Amino acid sequence: MKIQELRLQNLIQYKEEIVPITGLDLDHKNNGSLVQIRKGTSKIPVDSEDLKPILLTSEWLCKFGFKESYRSDFRIRYDLPNFGKYDFDLSKEKILEGFLYFGNYIQCQYLHQLQNLYFVLTGRELVQVEGN
Repeated sequence: MKIQELRLQNLIQYKEEIVPITGLDLDHKNNGSLVQIRKGTSKIPVDSEDLKPILLTSEWLCKFGFKESYRSDFRIRYDLPNFGKYDFDLSKEKILEGFLYFGNYIQCQYLHQLQNLYFVLTGRELVQVEGN
């Protein structure tokens, strides 16, 4: 992954684990970018290229408080109260997929993109709902 896509607290995949970003080193030597992640109680530095984004799925949306509000043969919609809607387009074209914002779709294929968008629009972190 490119370090420019990441913010502190983004969830990403490192090897087979889902981990949060706890630090960013944009000035790292050796032509790489170091990212600090939390594994258990430890914080470890890893190269940003060793990280993988997490595909945004209905399961992930539910973990962050989105609720399914509409389903058809062509689309599934999830709502997050006081924030907005996210649509999964079930057609091949995927034209009507993403975060719906004032009638326009903002493409968010990965969890960290949705986390970043939420922060930009609200000034708060998108946090997991208790029990999910």
